Amino acid sequence: MNSPSNTWLRRLSKLTVFSTLFLIFAGALVKSHEVGLSVPDWPTTYGKQMFAFPLSDMVGGIFYEHGHRMIATIVGLFTMIQAIWLGFSNYPYWLKKLGYGALAMVIIQGLFGGITVLFFLPPPVSIIHGILAQTFFIMTIIIAYS
Repeated sequence: MNSPSNTWLRRLSKLTVFSTLFLIFAGALVKSHEVGLSVPDWPTTYGKQMFAFPLSDMVGGIFYEHGHRMIATIVGLFTMIQAIWLGFSNYPYWLKKLGYGALAMVIIQGLFGGITVLFFLPPPVSIIHGILAQTFFIMTIIIAYS
């Protein structure tokens, strides 16, 4: 199980864990600064595709909320690559299933984040968004350290 491919998969998995921790921290900054609707549209940012939004316009609350969205997109990409890579690896079947479960979880998490914006921060949706974040984080830890 210690092939070069598996070594790089483990590194990606650990990068996903630390990126997720950073994402949760960024989400906490959005909440603690009360800037959850600084970017009032979703999935775009003021009508622009997320990575086309000018960095010079990322000021005030927009910096926190848009930054959180950008980090979330990167975590989602890492998770997708990890799930596909796990699927083709020689790791146990349960770990492959957990990888696909983590991918589903991060997609659902992103949708709840978007719903939070579209429906103007309803507490139940925001709470689910937060709970799913922590659940996803635990899943990434299990994948990385199994």
